[in-house]
Amino acid sequence: MKRHSTDVVLVPASGTNGIVLTMDESGLTQQPKKPKLNEERDAVGRNIKCLHNLPEEILRYILSLLPTKDAIRTSVLCKRWEYLWTSIPNLNFSGLEPDKRKQFMNFVERVLLLRDSSDIKTFTLSCDVLRDASHVKLELAMPCILKLPPTICFTNLKTLNFSYVTFTKEHSTEKLFSGLPVLEELELQNCNWVNLKVVSISAPKLLSIRIVEDWENQNDENGCQVMISGVSLNYFRYCGEFCNEYHVHNSPSLVEASVLASWYNERKRQIAHRMYMLLTGFSGVKELTLVFCAVELLTYAVEVVELLPHMPIFNNLEYLALEEWSVNLDSVALLKILQNSPRLKTMEFSEGISLSSDYERNDRILDPVPPCFLSQLNCIKVYDYEGDEEELSAVKILLKNAVVLEELVISCSHHFAKDLEKQKKVHEQLLKLPRGSKHCELVFY
Repeated sequence: MKRHSTDVVLVPASGTNGIVLTMDESGLTQQPKKPKLNEERDAVGRNIKCLHNLPEEILRYILSLLPTKDAIRTSVLCKRWEYLWTSIPNLNFSGLEPDKRKQFMNFVERVLLLRDSSDIKTFTLSCDVLRDASHVKLELAMPCILKLPPTICFTNLKTLNFSYVTFTKEHSTEKLFSGLPVLEELELQNCNWVNLKVVSISAPKLLSIRIVEDWENQNDENGCQVMISGVSLNYFRYCGEFCNEYHVHNSPSLVEASVLASWYNERKRQIAHRMYMLLTGFSGVKELTLVFCAVELLTYAVEVVELLPHMPIFNNLEYLALEEWSVNLDSVALLKILQNSPRLKTMEFSEGISLSSDYERNDRILDPVPPCFLSQLNCIKVYDYEGDEEELSAVKILLKNAVVLEELVISCSHHFAKDLEKQKKVHEQLLKLPRGSKHCELVFY
């Protein structure tokens, strides 16, 4: 009797291949069901071709809908897709597996490094910070109005940099700058505070703050009062035209401060007042640097705005640098700072020194002699020295009154350094000047 073979088809779960069981004389045998590979390959090919013909804008939009890792994986599809991912607007990183932590951190850094300069709409980073806190920073550089959510808290953010950002909502801005519990570095570059009267910046771990302002980038003529406090703050730097009024308070750890100030004649009174108000917050610093027009503005403040009686006492100041071209030793503001700095040890004139044209009062410039000249000031440095009579007179006054001075350093300007004969003559003049200190060494080069 002839036996007919019988086919039994077992159909598995969706998405897998079936199995054909054939019954014949030899028993039950297994054969794979023939998949429709050619048809599937043709369909995939047609889909890839359709995608390949789409405009790049649409391709980027499609990539933006994918998880970040999958979007990046498309770079291997073909040459055209190699760099499409570098402009996706949404970045989402999640790395919660401890054994893959190093690979995850390298992946995130590489993606950010290779990404182009197009705008980012959403950025999400989900991982344990652990020992990689120094890698967690936020930099926003965009000339637009920043719209903030009602609740903001960056619990692990240590570095924050805003450039050309406009803040318009007082409540949300306050929330932002009060929701930074571990922030260490803050930089505000050409930011606008529009329709804001007062803003408070307070972070308990804040170590340094840098502020840069440009009047051309400001939208509010009246400006804003920015109140800055940080019990850990040790460095403060301001550079600009005082478009806003800054106050530093409750910052007992502040050690170093630097102010680069410039001014316009039509705003000189306002700028001078704001410069003075900022200076009042530096009474505890050990190092103070005044750059460009800072000394001139302070002189205007104490002479015209009549703030001389209110100049702060710098009880801890040990180092004073004047990075302003040819500072007048007889500047009222400078003399007041010297009178109010009893512990000053080093004074530096980075761009030369001079006197006003009123030579008759030269002998009375340091009268009374500042306390630091009598007990603490041991080093004076004068750079960019030209060797003219005004400079020589100013140096003479310093040498005469600094009775504990140990070193006077004078560095010639680039132009003066080429005239060896004049250098020799000036050096001889300096050596003949009377010195209040018997232990003072002159270093001339």
